[in-house]
Amino acid sequence: MSSEKKKFRIRYIIDKEFQLAFLLHNSIILILGVLVTLGVLYWVNETKYEGGAVFKLRQDPIKVYQKGFEEVNGVEVEKFIEKEIFLPDYDHKLDRFHIQVNAIVVLSSLFLVILAIFTIFNSHRMAGPIHNIKKSINRLLAGEKVERIRLRKTDEFKDLAEALNKLIEERIENKK
Repeated sequence: MSSEKKKFRIRYIIDKEFQLAFLLHNSIILILGVLVTLGVLYWVNETKYEGGAVFKLRQDPIKVYQKGFEEVNGVEVEKFIEKEIFLPDYDHKLDRFHIQVNAIVVLSSLFLVILAIFTIFNSHRMAGPIHNIKKSINRLLAGEKVERIRLRKTDEFKDLAEALNKLIEERIENKK
């Protein structure tokens, strides 16, 4: 029984040229997105904001004591004078995260849209041939007339289509 055991082997790289080209295309988009995001964040951090910040003052005053001196009978005495001040009420956060989060969200969303468009076009180069191949196989199984599988210049799976074309030609010749 042990001699009949199937050898189980996992190979993730099966069609090296195709898989590495696919990986390269997606990696280039990812790297460009990261570089653009880093560039914008660098620009945001290095650009000095010279405009004023607008704050409204809080409605509740805060009591503070200012140190002062007063002369009493010819002697200088330390005295604390009570004052009320109004502090600014920040409507928004001013830490680095809250300043940069909008840029990160916008760039990530833009990157996602670009990646989605790229993926649709790239997958079209694979989905079209697969659709044609399935259609030809179904016609062949149904006994219908099957024409050669034609692919565009930029389509993937040309080697598979060529192998199926040879099979179709052999089937047609065997029927004669």
